[in-house]
Amino acid sequence: MPLNTTFDLDGQPFSIRDDPTVEEMDRVQNAIEEEKRIQTRGEIDQPGIEIALALKDSRGNVQGGVIASSVFRVMHLEVLWVSDDLRGKGYGGQLVLAAEQIGFAGGCYTAQTWTFSFQGPKFYPTIGYQPLGIYDGYPGGITEHVFMKRLSSDQANCRELGIPDAQGLILTTDVNEEDKKIMHAGLHRHVKLNIGDGDKGIKIRLVLKDQAGGLIGGLSAWTTLSNVIFDHIWIAEGFRRKGLGRRLMLEMEGIARENGCIASQAYCFSFLAPGFFEKMGYSVLGVSNGYPPPVEEFYLIKKYSQE
Repeated sequence: MPLNTTFDLDGQPFSIRDDPTVEEMDRVQNAIEEEKRIQTRGEIDQPGIEIALALKDSRGNVQGGVIASSVFRVMHLEVLWVSDDLRGKGYGGQLVLAAEQIGFAGGCYTAQTWTFSFQGPKFYPTIGYQPLGIYDGYPGGITEHVFMKRLSSDQANCRELGIPDAQGLILTTDVNEEDKKIMHAGLHRHVKLNIGDGDKGIKIRLVLKDQAGGLIGGLSAWTTLSNVIFDHIWIAEGFRRKGLGRRLMLEMEGIARENGCIASQAYCFSFLAPGFFEKMGYSVLGVSNGYPPPVEEFYLIKKYSQE
C-alpha cells in the first residue's frame, strides 16, 4: 500500500509520499545537482570524463577491465575485474595504474574507490592508495573500505596501452558496451559468490508536498546487504530549517527497518551540511580531502538499535 503520511507544521499541511513520478524525482535530482554547481562554481562537473579500459586476449576476448567516472576532479573507480585464472598476476594493478594516467591527463587530482573486505583492501595499498575509513554496518562481519590516491604524471610501473605481453594480453581503450557488460557481470559474480543473494534490495523514493500538491522536497535511497544506502535529499529554499528534512529521513529509516535494514550509509560534501546527518544520529567514519580545497567529503554511518 502506498505511503501517504500527512502532518501539519506551523499551521500548514504537508504530505510525504513514496510513489513519485519520474518527472518529480528528476526535478529533485536536478535541484541537487544545480546546488552543487553553484557551491563549486561549476567545478562539480569537471573534468567530466569516463574511463573504460579492457584487458583482452589475442582473440579479442575480455579477460578483465576497469570502469571509472569523474566528479569534482576526482576519479572514482567503479568496476575492477580480472578473470579468475589471471588473478594474482599483476593485471589488476596494470588496469588501475593505466586508468589513473588517463584520469590525471584529463584533469583529475585524485582517485578514490570503495572495496569490500573480500575484494581489495590488501590490494589497493600495494599500488599507492591510502585508507580513509572502514564501514562496518553490514551483517556477517563484512566491511567496506574507502581508499584514496593523489595522482601525478609519474609513469613508473604503468604499462603502455596496446602492446601485447608475453601471454598475448593487451590493455586497450577499445571498449564497447558489450565489453562493459562482461566486466560488470564478472564483478557481480564475484560479489555474489561471497554474499549470496544478500545484495538484493529495494529503491526508496520519497517526495514532500504542500497543501496544493506542489513539490517542495524529495529523497532517494536504496537497500542492499541489510543496509540502506542514502543517495540524496533536497528541500526547497523557503522550507528549510523547519524539520522537514528530518521527517523525510525518519520515513526512509522506517521503510528501511521494515525491510530488514540494520544500518545506513551516507556521503556528504562539506558544503551540504554534514552536521545535519550527525544530528540524525550518524557518525563520521572517514573524510576525504581529495577534492579542490576547501571542499571535503564526509563518509557516515548510522547503526539502528535492534529493539
